[in-house]
Amino acid sequence: MPAITGIAHVELSVRDLDASEAWYIALLGLRRVHDGRNDDRGLRDRALYDPESRIVLALTEHRANPGDAFDARRSGLDHLAFAVAGREALRAWQQRLADLGAEYTPMEERPGGAALTVRDPDGIVLEFIARDAAAAE
Repeated sequence: MPAITGIAHVELSVRDLDASEAWYIALLGLRRVHDGRNDDRGLRDRALYDPESRIVLALTEHRANPGDAFDARRSGLDHLAFAVAGREALRAWQQRLADLGAEYTPMEERPGGAALTVRDPDGIVLEFIARDAAAAE
Protein backbone atom coordinates (compact mmCIF):
# COMPACT_ATOMS: atom_id res chain seq x y z
CA MET A 1 0.00 0.00 0.00
CA PRO A 2 1.37 3.50 -0.78
CA ALA A 3 2.28 5.53 2.31
CA ILE A 4 0.49 8.68 3.42
CA THR A 5 3.07 11.11 4.77
CA GLY A 6 0.70 13.56 6.49
CA ILE A 7 -2.25 15.82 5.88
CA ALA A 8 -1.52 18.33 3.11
CA HIS A 9 -4.16 20.80 4.27
CA VAL A 10 -7.62 21.16 5.77
CA GLU A 11 -10.04 23.24 3.71
CA LEU A 12 -13.11 24.87 5.21
CA SER A 13 -16.01 26.41 3.31
CA VAL A 14 -16.81 29.83 4.75
CA ARG A 15 -19.49 32.47 4.19
CA ASP A 16 -17.18 35.51 4.32
CA LEU A 17 -13.59 34.84 3.25
CA ASP A 18 -12.20 38.14 4.53
CA ALA A 19 -13.83 37.83 7.96
CA SER A 20 -12.80 34.19 8.39
CA GLU A 21 -9.23 34.87 7.30
CA ALA A 22 -8.93 37.75 9.77
CA TRP A 23 -10.37 35.58 12.57
CA TYR A 24 -7.98 32.66 11.96
CA ILE A 25 -4.97 34.93 11.61
CA ALA A 26 -5.83 36.70 14.87
CA LEU A 27 -6.43 33.45 16.74
CA LEU A 28 -3.69 31.21 15.36
CA GLY A 29 -1.10 33.69 14.07
CA LEU A 30 -1.16 32.15 10.59
CA ARG A 31 0.15 33.88 7.48
CA ARG A 32 -1.40 33.90 4.03
CA VAL A 33 0.48 31.84 1.45
CA HIS A 34 -2.15 31.68 -1.31
CA ASP A 35 -4.91 33.99 -2.56
CA GLY A 36 -6.93 32.61 -5.43
CA ARG A 37 -10.08 33.04 -7.43
CA ASN A 38 -11.80 30.73 -9.90
CA ASP A 39 -14.70 32.46 -11.63
CA ASP A 40 -15.61 29.31 -13.60
CA ARG A 41 -16.10 27.40 -10.35
CA GLY A 42 -17.55 30.42 -8.53
CA LEU A 43 -15.11 30.58 -5.66
CA ARG A 44 -12.39 32.55 -3.91
CA ASP A 45 -9.90 30.80 -1.69
CA ARG A 46 -6.94 31.46 0.55
CA ALA A 47 -4.41 29.26 2.26
CA LEU A 48 -3.02 30.16 5.68
CA TYR A 49 0.16 28.61 7.03
CA ASP A 50 1.72 28.04 10.43
CA PRO A 51 5.48 27.55 10.00
CA GLU A 52 5.92 25.98 13.44
CA SER A 53 3.40 23.15 13.01
CA ARG A 54 3.49 23.27 9.18
CA ILE A 55 -0.31 23.17 9.17
CA VAL A 56 -2.03 24.66 6.13
CA LEU A 57 -5.59 25.81 6.71
CA ALA A 58 -7.41 26.66 3.49
CA LEU A 59 -10.57 28.75 3.40
CA THR A 60 -12.97 28.76 0.44
CA GLU A 61 -15.88 31.09 -0.20
CA HIS A 62 -18.33 29.67 -2.73
CA ARG A 63 -20.53 32.15 -4.59
CA ALA A 64 -23.39 29.62 -4.36
CA ASN A 65 -23.12 29.33 -0.56
CA PRO A 66 -26.69 29.72 0.74
CA GLY A 67 -25.40 31.54 3.85
CA ASP A 68 -26.34 28.86 6.38
CA ALA A 69 -24.21 28.54 9.49
CA PHE A 70 -22.21 25.35 9.98
CA ASP A 71 -24.09 22.38 11.45
CA ALA A 72 -22.06 19.40 12.67
CA ARG A 73 -25.16 17.19 12.48
CA ARG A 74 -24.97 17.23 8.66
CA SER A 75 -22.63 14.92 6.80
CA GLY A 76 -19.14 16.30 6.45
CA LEU A 77 -16.89 17.92 9.01
CA ASP A 78 -17.84 17.57 12.67
CA HIS A 79 -15.00 19.64 14.14
CA LEU A 80 -11.32 20.42 13.68
CA ALA A 81 -8.98 19.49 16.54
CA PHE A 82 -5.52 20.94 17.19
CA ALA A 83 -3.13 19.01 19.43
CA VAL A 84 -1.22 21.03 22.02
CA ALA A 85 1.80 20.07 24.13
CA GLY A 86 -0.02 19.67 27.45
CA ARG A 87 -2.38 21.22 29.96
CA GLU A 88 -0.16 24.27 30.46
CA ALA A 89 -0.35 24.97 26.71
CA LEU A 90 -4.09 24.37 26.85
CA ARG A 91 -4.41 26.94 29.64
CA ALA A 92 -2.41 29.38 27.48
CA TRP A 93 -4.86 28.82 24.60
CA GLN A 94 -7.75 29.42 26.98
CA GLN A 95 -6.18 32.72 28.02
CA ARG A 96 -5.62 33.66 24.36
CA LEU A 97 -9.30 33.03 23.59
CA ALA A 98 -10.30 35.12 26.61
CA ASP A 99 -7.94 37.93 25.54
CA LEU A 100 -9.51 37.90 22.06
CA GLY A 101 -13.00 38.10 23.57
CA ALA A 102 -13.99 34.79 21.97
CA GLU A 103 -16.85 32.74 23.35
CA TYR A 104 -15.42 29.34 24.22
CA THR A 105 -16.08 26.26 26.30
CA PRO A 106 -13.54 26.30 29.14
CA MET A 107 -10.95 23.57 29.55
CA GLU A 108 -12.48 20.32 30.70
CA GLU A 109 -11.04 16.97 31.62
CA ARG A 110 -12.01 14.10 29.33
CA PRO A 111 -11.00 10.46 29.15
CA GLY A 112 -7.46 10.50 27.81
CA GLY A 113 -6.78 14.21 28.22
CA ALA A 114 -8.27 17.68 28.43
CA ALA A 115 -9.78 20.00 25.84
CA LEU A 116 -11.45 23.33 25.18
CA THR A 117 -13.54 24.43 22.20
CA VAL A 118 -14.40 27.61 20.31
CA ARG A 119 -16.52 28.29 17.22
CA ASP A 120 -15.25 30.21 14.20
CA PRO A 121 -17.36 32.92 12.48
CA ASP A 122 -19.28 30.22 10.57
CA GLY A 123 -19.93 28.12 13.66
CA ILE A 124 -17.29 25.48 12.88
CA VAL A 125 -16.05 23.99 16.13
CA LEU A 126 -12.31 24.11 16.80
CA GLU A 127 -10.98 21.95 19.60
CA PHE A 128 -7.65 22.38 21.34
CA ILE A 129 -6.71 19.12 22.99
CA ALA A 130 -3.92 17.98 25.32
CA ARG A 131 -3.69 14.20 25.29
CA ASP A 132 -2.41 12.23 28.23
CA ALA A 133 0.75 10.30 27.32
CA ALA A 134 -0.96 6.90 27.66
CA ALA A 135 -3.87 8.00 25.44
CA ALA A 136 -1.53 9.07 22.63
CA GLU A 137 -0.01 5.58 22.28
